[in-house]
Amino acid sequence: MSYKYRAFISYSHKDKAFAVWLQKGIENYTIPTSLRNKYPHLPKDLKRSVFRDDEELVSASVLSDVLQEALDASERLVVVCSPYGVASTWVKKEIDYFKCKHKQENIYSIIKHGEADEVIPKILGHEVLAVDAQQGKKMALMKMIALVLDVPFADVWEREKRETKRRAMLRLGAGLLFMVVLFYSILQYRAISSNAELENIHTQMSKIEYKLKRKKLTSDEVYTLQNRLQALKEMQKHKTDTLKWFGMVQTSLAKKAKRVYDSKGVDEALAILESESSQAEDADYAKKNILRAKLYIEKNDYSKADTFYHKAVVVDGRYENVYEYVLFLMQENETKKAKALLEKLNLDELSMAQKANVLNRLGICYRKLKRLDEAEELYKRALKLREALAKENPDKYRLDLAWTYNNLGVLYKKTNALHASEKEHYKAWELRKTLAQQNPKKYTFFVTCSMHNLGELYSEMNETKRAEHFFTEALNIRRKLIVTNPKKYMPALATTLHDLATLYVHTGRLSEAQRLYVESLALRRTLAKNNPQAYGAVLKETLKALVKLYRRRGEEEKALKLEIEVKDAT
Repeated sequence: MSYKYRAFISYSHKDKAFAVWLQKGIENYTIPTSLRNKYPHLPKDLKRSVFRDDEELVSASVLSDVLQEALDASERLVVVCSPYGVASTWVKKEIDYFKCKHKQENIYSIIKHGEADEVIPKILGHEVLAVDAQQGKKMALMKMIALVLDVPFADVWEREKRETKRRAMLRLGAGLLFMVVLFYSILQYRAISSNAELENIHTQMSKIEYKLKRKKLTSDEVYTLQNRLQALKEMQKHKTDTLKWFGMVQTSLAKKAKRVYDSKGVDEALAILESESSQAEDADYAKKNILRAKLYIEKNDYSKADTFYHKAVVVDGRYENVYEYVLFLMQENETKKAKALLEKLNLDELSMAQKANVLNRLGICYRKLKRLDEAEELYKRALKLREALAKENPDKYRLDLAWTYNNLGVLYKKTNALHASEKEHYKAWELRKTLAQQNPKKYTFFVTCSMHNLGELYSEMNETKRAEHFFTEALNIRRKLIVTNPKKYMPALATTLHDLATLYVHTGRLSEAQRLYVESLALRRTLAKNNPQAYGAVLKETLKALVKLYRRRGEEEKALKLEIEVKDAT
């Protein structure tokens, strides 16, 4: 008889992580050619050969049709044994059903935790073949693979030992190659910049990128390394920006400060730039002060940075200086100060692109200050300019144009002009998709922003199917993006999970909503732990949503536990 699945994993959902590990371990196993030559009955691979039910059974009294069909279609039953599994009604039901349709010898057990006579369900009897994962998970996995393939364990284990040795040799060779490449990379980088700290950052980034590509890491290790890599990238960006401004100040004092900055760092460079001889209000005074602001940003002293930005624009209020200061202020949520600076600029003296930038930024300021009619007018003026610019030079200005469409869409949603909002968000989405086709790495996240915005909009319009479509599409892409950069994409993923869960609550899909809320909560706990000021409010939002959901599902104990956390987060 031909079976769809080689194995059905039966487990308590409190053992879910273990069951997922087991399923992935079996399905990702590469069957060597030598083993297939020896045993011609073997398949090419084990992908999609294991059934593992992902739904937590709560209210039903009998196995669903889906589970019964999966059990019928499975050649073997693998029971995850633990104190949770032996107490699970559903594990017993799955075993009982399988025994009615298949031979007893096709049932195996794998002990996750506990004594065999206590955790192996009595319904299995004493003859069931048991593998003990407590003695070593890798060997236990190899034993299960041998059972699933129906081949002697010795053949699988000997091959695995040979592969382990081969991988060790490859890692050694790769390590030597990496050292050669790293040495060459450092030499090349020295030719680009003599800044010692920038070189050190570059070296650290190379090492982390090597570890992420070459080594087998746990999810926690990957997260830690990705966070460190992102922090280094931010430092690199700040230093590159500082070096750019050193290049713009062509005084002998600035050149001296640059040499000191390259060899000794920020503090020594600032000491030179803040000496008496640098205080004269000459032609380079504004640039020198912006340069100081950049150096203080490197030191995370944003108050001092603000002081020197302010000195710069008081003396020289040209667009380049003002716009640098405005970008800094908006990052620091100083909306009123940014607005006041932008309004002082004479638009008639600016280029079309500069004028569009100013109008768009002013629109953002007015929206944040809840002056929505004025914001709309400013966005429309910026839009007219950016449409003309994008027509002349699409590669350079299409992203800016997409942002203005996006900003109008957000504004119209706030004013309840929902169909107008839909129109603008679609325009932004289409442009961003075009950009992402040309450069996926740079623009894919922007595509998901438009998808999420459309999901929110259709939720408000009570078009649940369309809302679910856009949220789900954004969620699938953001799940992939977070693997590349957890720190950057975690907030966005958590938001989409929360908003899709809320949609499921409104449509009565409570089990799916709970699963997504729990996933969003885990991410937002991490975010709030690292930055409570920025993410404390959204953490409370998800906690409160889960409390309501648990109560709605009659899970009062879970609701009470989360209520305590809500109070602690207040």
